[in-house]
Amino acid sequence: MSHRNQSGEWDEVMAVVKRAVDVVAEVSPRVGLVLKADIRPGWDGQLTAKVERVERLLDS
Repeated sequence: MSHRNQSGEWDEVMAVVKRAVDVVAEVSPRVGLVLKADIRPGWDGQLTAKVERVERLLDS
Protein backbone atom coordinates (compact mmCIF):
# COMPACT_ATOMS: atom_id res chain seq x y z
CA MET A 1 0.00 0.00 0.00
CA SER A 2 1.25 3.45 -0.83
CA HIS A 3 0.20 6.78 0.65
CA ARG A 4 0.74 10.02 -1.22
CA ASN A 5 -0.22 13.63 -0.68
CA GLN A 6 -0.97 15.74 -3.68
CA SER A 7 -1.93 19.36 -3.64
CA GLY A 8 -2.80 21.75 -6.41
CA GLU A 9 -5.68 22.78 -8.61
CA TRP A 10 -8.58 20.30 -8.63
CA ASP A 11 -8.34 19.36 -12.32
CA GLU A 12 -4.56 18.90 -12.09
CA VAL A 13 -4.83 16.71 -9.01
CA MET A 14 -7.62 14.60 -10.50
CA ALA A 15 -5.53 14.11 -13.66
CA VAL A 16 -2.71 12.73 -11.49
CA VAL A 17 -5.17 10.43 -9.70
CA LYS A 18 -6.59 9.19 -13.02
CA ARG A 19 -3.12 8.56 -14.43
CA ALA A 20 -2.09 6.62 -11.30
CA VAL A 21 -5.22 4.46 -11.52
CA ASP A 22 -4.63 3.85 -15.24
CA VAL A 23 -1.01 2.78 -14.64
CA VAL A 24 -1.96 0.34 -11.87
CA ALA A 25 -4.87 -1.00 -13.95
CA GLU A 26 -2.40 -1.95 -16.70
CA VAL A 27 -0.80 -4.54 -14.41
CA SER A 28 -3.62 -5.43 -12.03
CA PRO A 29 -7.17 -6.73 -12.47
CA ARG A 30 -8.38 -4.55 -9.60
CA VAL A 31 -7.53 -1.04 -8.40
CA GLY A 32 -8.50 0.22 -4.94
CA LEU A 33 -8.59 3.94 -4.32
CA VAL A 34 -9.38 5.94 -1.21
CA LEU A 35 -9.47 9.68 -1.74
CA LYS A 36 -9.72 12.30 0.96
CA ALA A 37 -10.03 15.95 0.03
CA ASP A 38 -9.71 18.92 2.38
CA ILE A 39 -11.27 21.74 0.40
CA ARG A 40 -11.03 25.17 1.99
CA PRO A 41 -11.59 28.09 -0.35
CA GLY A 42 -9.10 30.88 0.21
CA TRP A 43 -6.45 28.59 1.68
CA ASP A 44 -3.55 27.77 -0.62
CA GLY A 45 -0.25 26.00 0.04
CA GLN A 46 -1.34 24.57 3.37
CA LEU A 47 0.42 21.23 2.92
CA THR A 48 3.76 23.01 2.59
CA ALA A 49 2.85 25.48 5.33
CA LYS A 50 2.06 22.61 7.71
CA VAL A 51 5.44 21.01 7.10
CA GLU A 52 7.14 24.36 7.71
CA ARG A 53 5.23 24.86 11.00
CA VAL A 54 6.20 21.39 12.22
CA GLU A 55 9.83 21.92 11.25
CA ARG A 56 9.91 25.22 13.18
CA LEU A 57 8.47 23.49 16.24
CA LEU A 58 11.04 20.72 16.01
CA ASP A 59 13.88 23.23 15.70
CA SER A 60 12.84 25.16 18.82
